[in-house]
Formats: sequence, structure tokens, C-alpha cells
Amino acid sequence: MTLWLLVPAFAIVSIIQTAVLPMVSIAGLRPDLALLIVVAWGLLSNPGEAAVWGFVGGLFLDLASGLPFGTQTLALTGVGLLLSLAQTNIFRSNLLLPPAAMLLATLVYNLIILGILSTLGWQINWEDYVVWITLPTALINTFVLPLVYFPLQRLHRFLHPQVEW
Repeated sequence: MTLWLLVPAFAIVSIIQTAVLPMVSIAGLRPDLALLIVVAWGLLSNPGEAAVWGFVGGLFLDLASGLPFGTQTLALTGVGLLLSLAQTNIFRSNLLLPPAAMLLATLVYNLIILGILSTLGWQINWEDYVVWITLPTALINTFVLPLVYFPLQRLHRFLHPQVEW
């Protein structure tokens, strides 16, 4: 996907994630829409594309959040890079691996953010955050993944049609 489409798409995603999703949270928890999109695209696309998506999405989230600038950019880009390193064709054919990738990506994403904040001197109660925020969010993200994955799969097929001989 060209940057002409990617930039406005993530501008809208960041608005939805920061302005709309907090109003529909469950017990204070909500899915990480940008992370869902980066992971889904990482499972569908060529290696490296998810890192670009993570970088652009992270920039928009950093502009809208109260975290130190660059925190979410680094976390989403890191998740995109890890997906690029681990990407194989098995993701496209196995129904169990995308949810497993989403669980792991949510854990990695949150641990990167917590690590950055701890490094910057924020007082973090790691055990409480991981148990009460990260793990439930990972479950929510995993259950929401099909709602993001299948539309992006259609978009990927539209943007990259297979040539059949």
C-alpha cells in the first residue's frame, strides 16, 4: 500500500483509537486497533511492510497520546520488524498461528512500552500492569483480530492480485 493511502488510514485509526474506543471499553480495557492492523498486515504482506505500517501508525498515536514521543512508534515498529523476521507461509494457511501471533505481539508491544517508560524513570508496577492490563488486552485483541484480519486480507488481495497462468 502506498504512503498516499497508508498515512490517511492511520490518521483515521489513531482518531478512532484515542477518541472513540475509550468510550466503548470493557472494564477499562479496549483493543489496540493500530496494533491489530500492524499484526494483521504483517501476517498478510511481504516482509518489512508491517514495520512501515507500525512506524506510521506509531507516529500518529504518539501525536495523540500522553506518552513520551516515540514510545508507540518504537513499540509498533518493533512488533512489525519481529513479524517480518518470523513471517513464513505457514501464517497464511494455519488458523491457529494468527491468534498466537496476536497474543505474542500484544505482550511484546506492551513490554516495549513498559521498558521505555521504566527507562525514562516512570514508576511501573510491572506485575499489576502485565496481569491486569496486558494479558486481558491480549485476549481482547485476539478475539477482535478476525474483524480486522479478514477485511485486510481482502484489501491485500485487491492491492496484490495473484496472476494465474
